[in-house]
Amino acid sequence: MKKLVTLFPLLLLSISVWPQKPTPEPLIIQGKLTGSPERMLKIFFIDEKEKIILDTIHLEKDGAFYFKTTKINRPQRTSIQMNQTQINQIYVAPGYKLTITGDASDYKTLFTTKKISGKGATANLYRVKLDSLYASRPRGKAWYEMNLEELLLYIKTERKLQDSIYKIVFSKKPADEKYFDTFKTMISIDNQSIALYNILEHIAMNKYSPEKMIDLVQQHTPEAFKKGISNDAYLSAEDYKTWLLGDYLSYRKQLDKVKDSTLSKQPGYGLKTIQAAFSGKVRDYYIYKVVTSSIGSSKSIEALNASKKRLEPYLASLADDTYKDEINATYMDKEKQLMEVQIGKPAPDFTLLSAEGKTYRLADFKGKVLYIDLWASWCGPCRKAMPDYKKLYDKHKDKEQIAFLGIAVSDGEKEWRQALKEEGPEWIQLHDKEGIISRSYIANAIPKYIIVDKLGNIVSFDAPGPEDPQAEKLLLAELAKE
Repeated sequence: MKKLVTLFPLLLLSISVWPQKPTPEPLIIQGKLTGSPERMLKIFFIDEKEKIILDTIHLEKDGAFYFKTTKINRPQRTSIQMNQTQINQIYVAPGYKLTITGDASDYKTLFTTKKISGKGATANLYRVKLDSLYASRPRGKAWYEMNLEELLLYIKTERKLQDSIYKIVFSKKPADEKYFDTFKTMISIDNQSIALYNILEHIAMNKYSPEKMIDLVQQHTPEAFKKGISNDAYLSAEDYKTWLLGDYLSYRKQLDKVKDSTLSKQPGYGLKTIQAAFSGKVRDYYIYKVVTSSIGSSKSIEALNASKKRLEPYLASLADDTYKDEINATYMDKEKQLMEVQIGKPAPDFTLLSAEGKTYRLADFKGKVLYIDLWASWCGPCRKAMPDYKKLYDKHKDKEQIAFLGIAVSDGEKEWRQALKEEGPEWIQLHDKEGIISRSYIANAIPKYIIVDKLGNIVSFDAPGPEDPQAEKLLLAELAKE
C-alpha cells in the first residue's frame, strides 16, 4: 500500500486571464460541532482549473458556525479538517444549504455522531449511513494485509454494503436537489474505482506473472470500466482521479517491467505509457497532474529547470490549451517561491512557543548550526525517525554551536503534547499553531529536515534524515566554518 504523509497542497495562484462568468449560487454550510478543541477549521474546493481553494470555517465557543461561499461553480466532494476535528467526504454544490451537527470531542466520536440535513443532504446521507455501519463493525485485518482470497471476499462484502445503502438513499429524487443525479453517478464510479484500486494495489505488492496480473484485472474489473479505464464523464469522481488513475498507470508500468525491464529506460517512456493507458480529457488531465506535481516537488531552482526541460514533451502533447496556460503560470509561481528560499539566503523567520511556553525566534539560534525536524504526532515515519534523531542529538548536544530543534506542523496541540510525552525528546520542541512554518518552509510532506548555518542562512532545505551519515557530515562541515 502506498504510504503518503502529505499535508494540504499549497495553493498555486494563476496569473492567467480567464473570462468572467456569472457568480454561482452560494453554498451555505452551518451547524454546531460541540466539544471541538479547534476554533478554526479548513475546508477546500476544487475550481474549474483543478486548483485547490482553501477556506476557513470559524467555530464559536459553543461550536456553532455559519459558512457561505460562492467560490465553487460545480458539484464536488470536499472535507472539513483541522487536526482532531475532521468530517470527510461531504458532497457540496452551488445552491446547497447544509446543516451539520455532531459531538466533535474527538475524531471517533464525531465520525459516529455527525448528522447532515438541509438542501442537498441526500448524497451526504449516503456517507453518514455508511460511516455509521463502519463504526459498528469490529476492526479486522486491513485490506492491504490480506491474501488474494481474503481481499476478493472483502471487496465483495464492501460492494454489497455500499450497494445496499446506495439503493436506499438514491431510490427517490427530491424535487429541490438539482445535482441528485450527478452525485448518484459520482458515488457509483468512486465505489467501483476503489474496488479496482484494491486489486491493483494487491498486484503491486505481490509477485505475479504478467498472465496472472492481466487475468486478475480482467476478472475483477467493475462494470464501469469494462470498456476501458478512460471516460471523460468520470472526471467528476474524486476516487477515480485520485486513486484509480495513478494505480492503473503503475499497473501498466509493472506489466512492462516484468515483460522487459529495459522498457522504462527508453526515451519518452513515461509519456508514451500515459498516452497508451489513457485517452481524451482523462489523458490531458493526468498529464496536467503529473506536470504540476513535478513542479510542486521541486526543491531548488536547478531542480525546477531540469523538471521543466524533462517535461516539455508532456506539455507539447496536451490538446487542452487551458492546461498549458495553467502549467506555465504554475512554473512562474513556483520559481518565485523558490527564489525566496534559495540556498545561502536567510532562512524564513518565525516566532513560536515551545512545549514549556517559552517564545523562540530564529534569531535566538544565531551563531549556531541548526538542524530542524518538521514532524507531526500523526506522522508514522516522523516518529519512527525520532530514535535516530536522539542518537545524533546525544552525540553532539554538548557542542555549544550546534542546536537541535523539532517543530510540529499541521498538528493539534493536545496530540502534539501527548506525542512528546510518549517520545520524550530532550531537544527544543515548538508548535507551528498558525501554519507559519508549513507555508514558509514548504512543508508539503513530512518528515522534512532543514539545516541553517551560524549566520541564519539556509544550508539545505531538504537535508538528509538523522539516520543518514550525510546529515552529521553536513552539520560538522558547517560547524567547522568560521
